[in-house]
Amino acid sequence: MRPSASDKVKNSSGFTLMEVIMSLFVLGAITLMFATTAPSASKMAYMNGQYAQAASLCQHKIDQMRAVGFGRLTYAELHDAGIIDDSPSTPPSYSFALADSVSEYLPDATAIVRVDQVPLQPHVLKVTATVTWKIARHQTHTSSMSLSALITD
Repeated sequence: MRPSASDKVKNSSGFTLMEVIMSLFVLGAITLMFATTAPSASKMAYMNGQYAQAASLCQHKIDQMRAVGFGRLTYAELHDAGIIDDSPSTPPSYSFALADSVSEYLPDATAIVRVDQVPLQPHVLKVTATVTWKIARHQTHTSSMSLSALITD
């Protein structure tokens, strides 16, 4: 017995209109979920870059202070070596924002290195480098990164 034309239509392969609409709906929903996370992911990547840059600046300053050595961690020696800016903040804190061109890397940044004597240890100095910056120039929120190291005689 030969199949009729109506039997061929029932057995034909393919998608129904409802299946196509549902798959487009699911695809659209998934695309929308990823599209809404893109701006926040971009902002977070930018902020992570800022933190990495600040950590690098602090580590560089600590390395410079170690290279100068325990006995030469004074304003005059640090200034002559080009490690700190021209005018000291309030000793024992010194700015290095201009010396390291920090504003080229982070918006509205300040950079301070502080040299403190460790209590009860006359041959140990604690050096702390701190960078503070605005997350974005048009915002008031700030972020900060600090690194400390001990330098011995």
